Amino acid sequence: MENGQQYRGQYGSPPQPGFQGGDKGGAYPPQPDFQGVTQVVIQQPLLRDVPGQMMCPHCQVPVLTETTHTTGLLTWLICGALFCFLCMIFSWIPFCVDSCKDVEHHCPNCKTVIHIHKRM
Repeated sequence: MENGQQYRGQYGSPPQPGFQGGDKGGAYPPQPDFQGVTQVVIQQPLLRDVPGQMMCPHCQVPVLTETTHTTGLLTWLICGALFCFLCMIFSWIPFCVDSCKDVEHHCPNCKTVIHIHKRM
């Protein structure tokens, strides 16, 4: 009996050239060797309402961010809800409450906006 016929009858088809059978991982190519390679991942902290310590992506200096509260979508939605359901008199209140506003984080060194924490 020929080798091709024996494989076809018993295993379906003869092995393809370059096939690596056995205990070495099957038909997958060998994995590259990454010994000595170190991957460093620096995760920036999640900035929210209060100033945070981080590396400025623009000037590459570690800074404590400065925060500014700005009018955002949540402020306008609360204003609209107060205007519709209560009274026009109370609709200005969300513009005076910082917890209704978005927070912009600025670099004190180069004054660029690093991050905007949006309430909505």
